[in-house]
Amino acid sequence: MKTLLSFGEVLVDLLPTDTAGLEHQPIAGGAPANVAVGYAKLGGNSIFAGGISSDDYGVMLQQSLVEQGVDISGLALVPNAATATVLVSLDADGERSFSFNRHGTADMLYSATHFDAITWSAVDIFHFCSNTFTETEIFNSSLYGVKQAYAKQKLVSFDVNLRLSLWDDIHLLAGRVEQCLPYTHVLKMSHDEADFLANARGVDVEEYLQFCLNQGVTLVLVTNGPEPVRCYSNAFCFEVMVPKINPVDTTAAGDSFVAGLLWQLGQCFEQAGASEYGTLIDVLSNRVDVQKVVEFAIKCGAITCRVKGAFPALPSCAQVLAVIV
Repeated sequence: MKTLLSFGEVLVDLLPTDTAGLEHQPIAGGAPANVAVGYAKLGGNSIFAGGISSDDYGVMLQQSLVEQGVDISGLALVPNAATATVLVSLDADGERSFSFNRHGTADMLYSATHFDAITWSAVDIFHFCSNTFTETEIFNSSLYGVKQAYAKQKLVSFDVNLRLSLWDDIHLLAGRVEQCLPYTHVLKMSHDEADFLANARGVDVEEYLQFCLNQGVTLVLVTNGPEPVRCYSNAFCFEVMVPKINPVDTTAAGDSFVAGLLWQLGQCFEQAGASEYGTLIDVLSNRVDVQKVVEFAIKCGAITCRVKGAFPALPSCAQVLAVIV
């Protein structure tokens, strides 16, 4: 069974509990933490790495990760920093908007030294997002971790996951994303994120996706809500349909997609055996298996949209296999 190390922020989502949006329930969240939990709930070995506070929210977050089956040995305790929070608002269609409190919080204080303490030999997949790129010090730490994973021949997964409101200088965003591309095997982004990054480079989306492949990315996946997921590599390009659903809450849907994707990649590798694939990365070049992987990931995301919250909405493998689309 392949082991995932997911790196980044674990924070508190403050979800509305009344129609006016004036009362909120604190729930564990954060995109890379959601991926770690999603992978564990599917049955995988999952490790989370990131900075954690010693405040009450930090204790709650650690307990929440452990309760969901996530190994927290990669957490770095930052006693004098607060836990990041995000106020989540939902519209009538379950779509979200965010208001972050994330200045000087524990998740922003993970360092290269912390990465050096990781037992990399126990890791098969490294996953990260761009929310640890917003300030120079944490970006440098993040890039260091990405390079470490790549050098040690781990499959590297990057969900762009842009949260523009986190950035003091939005002009730094695209460049920092692009510095990670040569060390990324699987790149996932929404159509809106691809459009933003393409505009920053002065090209159209199709040209930007080819740029990503030229930088060394093996597989690019572009999601677009209810529209088909587009899959690009230098060997193939195809779309996978998305089922029509009535979403209750889209929180963590993209993270659930990523968790399902990475889990199913490992399943395809193990089912094929070493005779077909030398490494997990080799699965990304097989069109048939990539389609199978993306179909599974789409089911994970669809299930998550039907439940409110982050960790509670992430499905088990049995729930995914029971879905007929």
